[in-house]
Amino acid sequence: MAPSQDDPMRALQDALRRAGVTLPPQHLPGTLTGFTELQAMLALLRGPRDAAAEPAATYSLDTITRDGAA
Repeated sequence: MAPSQDDPMRALQDALRRAGVTLPPQHLPGTLTGFTELQAMLALLRGPRDAAAEPAATYSLDTITRDGAA
């Protein structure tokens, strides 16, 4: 049974166990904070998107091959 999303500590411990990671106890609070924030971002990443959400890192061949002459 998968851990409840209402229990981030249990979900983190399950993810660490499955990955075979042993986390030192002093790192647990910061890791839990990051894990919870990443879980919240997953909803945004997995949500429906339209063409406007496509990456902006595209280029036009004309803009990278022009010689600067106007």
